[in-house]
Amino acid sequence: MSTIKSHYHLRDVPSLDVIKQTINHQGDHDDFKNRERAVAAIGDIVAVVQEGYCNADHQEQLINKVIKILHERPVAERDMHIGRSELSEKPLIMQVLILMQNIMYKRRQTVRLRQKLYWLAIALHTAVLLMYHGKKTHMHNILMQFKLAQFSKAATRTWIWRELPEIPEQKVDNILISLQDVSKRLAIKYGDRTQKEFLKLPDVRQINKIIASYQDAHYVKKRLKIEPNNQIKPISLANQPVLLAVNNVQNDLGSNDEHFEDFVLESQSQFYTAMTESYEGLTTTYEESIDHYDPPFISYEVTTDLPKGLSFPLQTIDLSLQQNHISQQELALNSNVRVLPKSSYQRIFSALCQDTQFSTNTSNRDCAYILLLSMITALPIKSLTIAGYIGHPSIFKIGLNRSYIQHSLGITKRQEAFDGSKYENQLDIIKIPVPQWLIDEILTGELPSDNDIQEYLTYLRAKISLPYLSTNRIETALHVVLSRYTPNSNAHIADLICRTPASQAPAMYYSSHLSEEILSHYKLALSIFNQDNHFDMSYITPWHKYTLGSGFAFTPNYVREIITELQAWADSSTDANTHFNRISIFVWFVLCLLTGVRPNNGIGLMSDIDLEAGWLMIDDKPNRKSKSHRLIPLCSTLIRLLSDYRSYLIGYQLNNLLKQEISECIDEIRLGNEIALLRLLSENFSTLDVIKRGDAYHMTKDIIDTDPYWTRHFVRTQLERLGVDMVLINAVVGHEKARQHALGRFSSLSKHQIKQVGDQFEQLAETLGLKEINIKNNHDEWSMSCS
Repeated sequence: MSTIKSHYHLRDVPSLDVIKQTINHQGDHDDFKNRERAVAAIGDIVAVVQEGYCNADHQEQLINKVIKILHERPVAERDMHIGRSELSEKPLIMQVLILMQNIMYKRRQTVRLRQKLYWLAIALHTAVLLMYHGKKTHMHNILMQFKLAQFSKAATRTWIWRELPEIPEQKVDNILISLQDVSKRLAIKYGDRTQKEFLKLPDVRQINKIIASYQDAHYVKKRLKIEPNNQIKPISLANQPVLLAVNNVQNDLGSNDEHFEDFVLESQSQFYTAMTESYEGLTTTYEESIDHYDPPFISYEVTTDLPKGLSFPLQTIDLSLQQNHISQQELALNSNVRVLPKSSYQRIFSALCQDTQFSTNTSNRDCAYILLLSMITALPIKSLTIAGYIGHPSIFKIGLNRSYIQHSLGITKRQEAFDGSKYENQLDIIKIPVPQWLIDEILTGELPSDNDIQEYLTYLRAKISLPYLSTNRIETALHVVLSRYTPNSNAHIADLICRTPASQAPAMYYSSHLSEEILSHYKLALSIFNQDNHFDMSYITPWHKYTLGSGFAFTPNYVREIITELQAWADSSTDANTHFNRISIFVWFVLCLLTGVRPNNGIGLMSDIDLEAGWLMIDDKPNRKSKSHRLIPLCSTLIRLLSDYRSYLIGYQLNNLLKQEISECIDEIRLGNEIALLRLLSENFSTLDVIKRGDAYHMTKDIIDTDPYWTRHFVRTQLERLGVDMVLINAVVGHEKARQHALGRFSSLSKHQIKQVGDQFEQLAETLGLKEINIKNNHDEWSMSCS
């Protein structure tokens, strides 16, 4: 059976004149000086082989014609020294000719001699075609491998003469199949080796280089045509609905002997409506909106009356456990009933790889292709079986030699172009490479039906003794392995790579990563799958470097410039009241930058601030239907500045005793009541109002014309850069998954762990130059100073 892939076709054959010109061009080099007869002989041998490809009658006389050319002794005696050093001084193509001539005059004409001359002539012709096509590496490979087979006496080189057929029918397809048959026999011989070990064997490397060179000389890969499907849209995580169907009602209540995902309650994962504050002149971004979603809850729309004796599958029960059980916590035990142990994922992966390569059942092989692609990309199996989905240019980027899938976070577009000195992240695109061979096989084959997939799963369950294997467990395998079993990875990285909808993973929009970092996590996850080394991962090569993530994360240097300008702005105040408001805004920004709180109205209630212990308790989602406070550690710099600001308020009070309402407000602050610490003077300077984000924006617009929500983007990205554990970042910033709140009853974090994040906030304060800033309490000089 032919093993030539349908997506390859024969190259156009260059004419004999063109081939001769290619050879003569090589003969013009100094290495061929005074060797014109050798160059002519190479041209004649190549022409004989070319005629054999074109005409079967010429093929019968091929060896006789080659022998006749060599009888003329085209290589001069001075060049016929066959020592290692003497031979290596000559051009590689001439070395092969010398070895051919040496065969003629050192041995009798036997069947083995004719076999060697035939394959060496094929190698010369192939090398000249590769010269013509500009394939220097493959040209070198095929000449070198046949040279070593003839010149070397090592068994790891000469073995090939025992395996190659004597003189096969001289058609390109037949010769390639003959070479591939040698490779298949080696695969059977070394069947107990892993793929990684197998590919390193000398004889395997030798024949693989020959096959690749021959194929590249005679075949060209054609670009596959993909029928457009207008219903398929690009993957943008921001476009995912906030009402997400978890399962659908099953219409068929038949036997459930094999289908483990039948009879599922119609349930939906729903979110409380995000309640955000509005500010004059500011538009709520998509990122802020999803940042205010409360954790999802499960609702059951309908109940299903199952036939007597049938029970719900385990994964159905897990719909409620997923949101309400301790198993969902990232630091808890691996008790989620939907999660398999690492060894099970490795068994599934190994079985799929073997079936894609060795299964003789066409239907099983086609299903294995789809399931394997789903497992390494987390793409839904139902989507992959839609005609036109695989290869659709809005999702797949298919090249001739390299392919990948692509999705965007869907971040809010910046109004200005990317400036690397100002912004951390350049793009919001995530690319995941996919094996070219796998895409080619799927696109040139038949897509399996749902029944085919279910029948194959039944076969697979029995094959690997895994009764609870399901499409869902295959689709979620990559996320589970990234979040639980991959060193240095976490659920946040898994959300990015596996395209978790934005409403369920808002942290993605407040992060910053290198493209190579994402790729390294992905490659490591696949290496965990690939324990048996049945899967060739050489296709995963580095992309060009770019940063991805939040579109509003500023660089530390730029933020330090903002701090410096805010300080100068406060120092330039012309009166005490103006200075009071500017100092308040300055400290408001510092509080946001050293805690990561949502910069909403009235943040920092005195009753929630413990300056002695260094804690801030915060609940910064306005108008929530459920309260969920969290703890944020206060670093020493922030404690000092907040203490200075409180003293500053008291100093202002002493200088304005006649302003009764202001004095009463400051008394409440001094007593630590439930009142915001940070304040602004009203327009008539008679009262103190809480600071709103709109106030901070409008008062500092000439310094930083961006919604102050940028402070939250900055803090999270910098905590990542400082190496803070992702679970601690989520706890401090308020991006915990459901039931993971640090002060909740199922918390797996200690206050001591959270408190340690204060050290990173102190590093951030030093980076921003805040440690050197003091707020003076002398209202006759209303200024700040840098010590």
